[in-house]
Amino acid sequence: CIEIYGTNCFICGFNSRKIYGDEFADKIEVHHRVPIHEINETYKINPEKDLVPVCPNCHMILHRKMKNGEYPTIEYLKSMF
Repeated sequence: CIEIYGTNCFICGFNSRKIYGDEFADKIEVHHRVPIHEINETYKINPEKDLVPVCPNCHMILHRKMKNGEYPTIEYLKSMF
């Protein structure tokens, strides 16, 4: 995933090097598009289709339900920027 997309947040573009300097450069989290609990042990994760790098803030929002009871999608959050 990181090799494919790099270390900027896929949603908001956050870059840890620009904010925190070289010591904390390239720090990013990886989000599973399909929740891990929905994947069985035979599922082969495709890093390009199944994973995206996201900053901690965007990652937290992806895991919080909206008022309508659904989780926001990556595309929905990306449209906010």
